[in-house]
Amino acid sequence: MMRSRFLSTEIRPRALHAEEMLLLAVLEQAVADLDHHSPAVRADADAYIFSYGSDYSMFSFDSVCSYFKLSSTAVREALLRERPSQRRQAATQVFRRAA
Repeated sequence: MMRSRFLSTEIRPRALHAEEMLLLAVLEQAVADLDHHSPAVRADADAYIFSYGSDYSMFSFDSVCSYFKLSSTAVREALLRERPSQRRQAATQVFRRAA
């Protein structure tokens, strides 16, 4: 009987630690910034979420998704389906200014 308790697949909710709340806030803010009124903020959020580089710092999009056991690819695909035209427009405006 004791063994079944340790091998259970039941997931029990728990409170987030302060560090986990910060990681979640970074992810939530990046997604919220995709709809920001400023093209520069939208472009920064777009670059953060859709950068496929080898940046595996603690706060990189891939690391945050991995920490919460989210597929970064699935999250990116869902965000692309949601509002791809707005993202392209913001990135185009910022890249024109930089050129």
